[in-house]
Amino acid sequence: MDNLRKSIRLLFADYCPDKVLRAKYEEDYIGQQSFLENGLHSFSNYSLDEIQNVFIKLETDWFLVNDKVKKKSVFNILTHFNSKVVVEENLEPFIEYQHLLKWRDLSYYVGEDLLTCSHFAYTDSVSQRGRDFFSWRPTAFSNNKRLRILLKKGLAENHFHLKGSGPVFDLSWINLMNNVNHFEKEFTALEKEMTLLTKTSNSSNSSKKTLKVLVYKAAYIRSKLFNHINNLNPILDIDLTQDSNNINSNDLIIKLNELNQEIGLNKKDCGHRFKHFKNTEVIDYAIPKNIHIQNLSHSYIFYGERKLMYDCFKKIYNQDKDFKKFHHLFHTYLLIKAQFRAELIQVNDKIGFGNFSKYQDRKELFLPDHSIYHTAFVNLAVNDTLNHSKISSFEVRITPKEEYSKLSESIASYNKTLKKNAIQSEKEFRPELVTSELNQKPKHFYTIHYIKKEDKLKVSSISSYVTCRHSKLRKEIKNQSIAISTLREKNIKYSESIRGIDAASSEFAASPEVFAQGFRYLKNHKLKGTLNHLKQVVSEHKIYATYHAGEDFYDLVDGLRAIDECVIFLNLTQGDRIGHALALGIDAKEYYQFKKHKLMLPKQIVLDNTVWLLAKIRKFGIGICRNEVNRLEKLYENLFSELYKDNFDKKNEFKNKYFHQTIYHDAWKLRGDDPYLYIDTLDTDVYEKINLTYWERCRINEEYPKSKNTRKNIDVKFLNQQYHFNPKIKEDGKLIKQFEVTHDYMLLVEAVQEKMMHDIKIKNIAIECNPTSNYLIGTFKRYAKHPISKFFNLGLETSPDLIKDCPQLSVSINTDDQGIFSTSLENEYALMAIAMEKEKDAFGNRKYNSTMIFEWLDRIRQMGLEQSFM
Repeated sequence: MDNLRKSIRLLFADYCPDKVLRAKYEEDYIGQQSFLENGLHSFSNYSLDEIQNVFIKLETDWFLVNDKVKKKSVFNILTHFNSKVVVEENLEPFIEYQHLLKWRDLSYYVGEDLLTCSHFAYTDSVSQRGRDFFSWRPTAFSNNKRLRILLKKGLAENHFHLKGSGPVFDLSWINLMNNVNHFEKEFTALEKEMTLLTKTSNSSNSSKKTLKVLVYKAAYIRSKLFNHINNLNPILDIDLTQDSNNINSNDLIIKLNELNQEIGLNKKDCGHRFKHFKNTEVIDYAIPKNIHIQNLSHSYIFYGERKLMYDCFKKIYNQDKDFKKFHHLFHTYLLIKAQFRAELIQVNDKIGFGNFSKYQDRKELFLPDHSIYHTAFVNLAVNDTLNHSKISSFEVRITPKEEYSKLSESIASYNKTLKKNAIQSEKEFRPELVTSELNQKPKHFYTIHYIKKEDKLKVSSISSYVTCRHSKLRKEIKNQSIAISTLREKNIKYSESIRGIDAASSEFAASPEVFAQGFRYLKNHKLKGTLNHLKQVVSEHKIYATYHAGEDFYDLVDGLRAIDECVIFLNLTQGDRIGHALALGIDAKEYYQFKKHKLMLPKQIVLDNTVWLLAKIRKFGIGICRNEVNRLEKLYENLFSELYKDNFDKKNEFKNKYFHQTIYHDAWKLRGDDPYLYIDTLDTDVYEKINLTYWERCRINEEYPKSKNTRKNIDVKFLNQQYHFNPKIKEDGKLIKQFEVTHDYMLLVEAVQEKMMHDIKIKNIAIECNPTSNYLIGTFKRYAKHPISKFFNLGLETSPDLIKDCPQLSVSINTDDQGIFSTSLENEYALMAIAMEKEKDAFGNRKYNSTMIFEWLDRIRQMGLEQSFM
């Protein structure tokens, strides 16, 4: 089925839309030459002759339907895949469990609706059945009943970013198709960014196209298809065969306003009207006025697009002669849609958080604030998840504000938008439902996540001598932390719903030390009680903490160091969690092999990694690879001299002093303190610099290091001062070094990994696992390689030694950004289950027993509930 999947992806995602439009008069417009050109990328493991054999298979089999009688069509290939993978239950599509990984591999790139709508259209054309229900869930579930029963016991969603979890592409597309000429500025902004979709054809025949004009063409095609299917008379007739750019497609650009008017008429005459707060609006002209009522209690937002696709597919499979002239238009529409989707859904197979953040930054570009589409985007993220899964604990992550009033307004706005009836069918609108919902307790709660931001202060400026690293961000964090504590004091209604804090975004942008004071401030915050007499109910709950760490890294060592830093600088204790923590469990040998044993990273990172790794080797009593330890010690000496000693002021009393690696490590320990405690007067006790306000008392990390002598050591304080306030050190630390990874280095990293996992277990700190997010951002390329089974294997393994050696960490399964990664919580469990079932041992036998896999997942499900901040 691999070649079948690759062919579908090539034909419905990678093909040039303009070439299809220009070939409209050709009987077989998918020619051998163009297939071979595109296939060079898709079938990279095949020779040209073998790709030609795939094309022959298309022509003689896959372009025909199963009975081999009906005429050839590119759309018939979909039925060959769907018939094996998609099944129907209660009008909804489900996926054959044993084919779930194959489904994920294809649907992730082409979108699920292409496959589900074509499947229903084909089966309905055969059975001559009509269909009125198109509001099935955004992500199809597997048909594994055992898993569904298990998950109905109750789930915890412990890692769910609100703004990354709505159906970002689907709603952006619907908005564009209904308001085609409203987004010139947004397209301009998008075009300034890098193209995230990998181009697949180098053919000279490929058109010079822009995404904006392609979307305009799609809007025109959609309107034309809708008009034909609904027997409406179109107004416009535009030539689409020209290249999709502003110059060649000038006729289309000129007529955009007319196109928008035609769409407006369809919205007025055909579109279903919805109440959106005080307004009445049409979301999509393709959602009909007479929509069957059973759709309105489900994911009705998707109804119109799915119904249009279904109708087109049904006409194709019924061999409707009048629709034949629209085949090329429909195919083009599907191609443009898939290629636009690839700019919003992470499908480009690139690893690392930097790639993901490009998708994250553009997710709301076509969903303007306060629009019905933005409300639906946020609302569906929570309510569709609650509708389709048995969520017992739902932790929603939102960003902080720097003022108490703005934070209150933000939470009030979210609560209003997340009301189930924020959008209602005008036909079914009942004001009393909206009013009654205002007094209902939300089914979710919030964790507020700070945003890691890059330090952009120019180190060459004079101010850098008196400005610590990430000074601006530290001020933001202070304001945001005080805003949260003020809300806890003043607003019992909203403070009850805030249960945790987090820090998210790129780990390269800021390290845990930047957030240390803010985390300590809130984790230990106690209500003053001065306003208790004004409150009907007095409730004080603890703020728990989680932190994104060990997700993305230059070297496994700085990933491990980030995990260590968030534990000791943020004072994480039992009940707290770490998000992702991939560095703690991924296979070190495979990781370094993936990196070809050569790493490119800033010199400051290499120095910190070296000292930290040597300290862990001493702490854990790791006695192997003494030659490698000696190499690392020499590396420290060279880097310290290069970055620090050579940059000390010539008149400085420390210029000729020797600093052992242990002194440097002690200075690293102080990075959890407020840097400004060490800016001057090094001979003064830092404890004398603290005043009595609560924020001030949090400037020192009382929990680490425990020994006060560390903060009294003037050499240690001096190095910490230089790290933060010496601009030459900061500048030279950004220079890049190539680091060679030896076999012994790998063994040392593995040994430290092992010890650290057991350390985390002793502290009873939990790990939030996000399988699909980690699979797409990380370096492992099979779900079964996710380190969750390395963290916890009770119930999965039978070997007493494997069970004993495993740290048995508390882990949970979550979605992270389900909209960007096109997944669901049920799917995350199902994907892990089928991946483990398909794992083979060294003899080719199944590695795990299916019953034990489900027992293992049930334990993880229970741990997820135990991890809840509620």
